[in-house]
Amino acid sequence: MHISQPPLTRQIQALERDIGAKLFERTARGVELTAAGKVFLDDARQLLALVQRSSRRSQAAARGESGELKLVYFGTPVFETVPAFVRTFLATYPDATVAVSHMTKEAQLESLLSGVVDIGFGRFYPVTEGVSSWNIGTETLHVAAADPWDTRVSRARAVVDLLDVPLILYPRGDRPSFADKVVSIFRTEGVEPKIAAEVEDVNAALGLVAAGAGVTLVPASVAAIRRPFVRTMEMADASAKVPVSLTYLTDSRVPVLRAFLDVARRGKGQK
Repeated sequence: MHISQPPLTRQIQALERDIGAKLFERTARGVELTAAGKVFLDDARQLLALVQRSSRRSQAAARGESGELKLVYFGTPVFETVPAFVRTFLATYPDATVAVSHMTKEAQLESLLSGVVDIGFGRFYPVTEGVSSWNIGTETLHVAAADPWDTRVSRARAVVDLLDVPLILYPRGDRPSFADKVVSIFRTEGVEPKIAAEVEDVNAALGLVAAGAGVTLVPASVAAIRRPFVRTMEMADASAKVPVSLTYLTDSRVPVLRAFLDVARRGKGQK
């Protein structure tokens, strides 16, 4: 131990004085631990193991391999994109956790800037100082109509086939939005949409579709979910695609966020 016997002896004696008990005793066979010494040694080993474990956990947290990521979403990305990215992230870093909740895009940006959340998923985020957003994929749009098919849209594969067909838009408010994109697609194809209603979200829109009030456009991830009294068909228009985006505080130093972004950049979360 590179310590001469007298200094070592003095250190042991000082430790015994601090503890108030003898740790060693001399016997015919040499020096042995006392009962107090055995307890002290056992606790010391556990303490050393705890320190080593704490060191490993701290290092993992610093690398973003553990800790809680606070994730929020708005709209239909929750059906496929969010689960795909979260699943891949947790498979890569099983000691991390992800708290997922719904939040409007406006509230997302405010919460990012105030540090309440770490990352948001949605579509068509407005440019915001201090916040970065980038597209992580695209989805093809499908037309959703009542089942049995409304005869007006039984063969609808393009926007032009929806001329004069009542259209249900969503979401209401929080511009720019998916609703703006749908209107833009119609006009790009030379068709002025016949807007019958503008509702809160995709579930409300599909409810009206099932009731026969009109048609709506939904991303592929929504079309993949079978719903009563609703049928969907993929649209052939080249413009009938929508991006999926994530957004986060540009200068965030949260390690678990940086680790999540690394996974996202590698594209591992995409289906």
